[in-house]
Amino acid sequence: MLSYLLPILLAGLVGSLAQKTGLCMVRGVQELLAKRSGFLAAILCCGFWFWLVIPSAIGDSVSITMSRYSASPLFGLGGFLFGLGAALNKGCSISTISKLSKGHFYMFSTVLGWMLGWSFLASIPVSFEYNTLSSINSPPITVSAVLFTLVALILFRIPQQRRPILLGIILFGIIASILTYQVPHWSPSQLLKDISAASIHGESEKWPSLQRYLIILGLVFGMAVSAKKRLPLNEFKLRPLQLILHLCAGVIMGIGASLALGGNDSQLLVALPSFSPAGAITIISMIVGISSGILVRKAIHRFTSKATKDIK
Repeated sequence: MLSYLLPILLAGLVGSLAQKTGLCMVRGVQELLAKRSGFLAAILCCGFWFWLVIPSAIGDSVSITMSRYSASPLFGLGGFLFGLGAALNKGCSISTISKLSKGHFYMFSTVLGWMLGWSFLASIPVSFEYNTLSSINSPPITVSAVLFTLVALILFRIPQQRRPILLGIILFGIIASILTYQVPHWSPSQLLKDISAASIHGESEKWPSLQRYLIILGLVFGMAVSAKKRLPLNEFKLRPLQLILHLCAGVIMGIGASLALGGNDSQLLVALPSFSPAGAITIISMIVGISSGILVRKAIHRFTSKATKDIK
């Protein structure tokens, strides 16, 4: 019973930390563009804590959790589209759920769009080729060196007021790594991937177990409890244009995640720590896509501001 409930409790802690730290790749790229790279660096290292928190004695079974693919243009395109959509959405997969838990219900449009985008690509009669690589059972020694260097930089070089957030992201990575070892495909994008495979392609063995749904509920519960300020339901305003924007952003994210075999959550927690070349290409492309989306958003804001002034 404890082994069944523990992943759900861990998901609650992961959700709580994600909410408290404001964990989001879009925010990370914004900070990078503002020449503050620490936030994004801590996010990119989240999954690598897997190799330090999982005992080496069980190294032979670690390969079960790790899927590796060779790099291809599909992963680059998928990562770019996901990043572009996330920037237009003003939130990646985890932060979308975080905002929902705070009462920003327009994010349901993003989730719906994500499902439509993923399902659309999965349903078209085109087969994409992905080359699987052999799994690894132990990481290079450089992983430990990089992680301890990151902690040292946070403790001694980062301004004191920013340290709690970055250390919170590290703790998020540690707990999420333990959860990934126990339930490799727990992340929201992996859940959606398996649902689409089961419902669209008829792969009935891919239907997620009840535990995986409960893990997502635990994630949302942890986020909701840790939210500093929730938007009351009576203050929520339904704006059609806002819903359309987030629906479109979600569709772009869904198509990108489908091409890349997962959103940023599975890329950070599974693909990168498995040293998958495809994961590295996808994450780099996501950063480029997010940067492009931020520029597009700024251009749209300037255009609408100018149009409003001209009308007045």
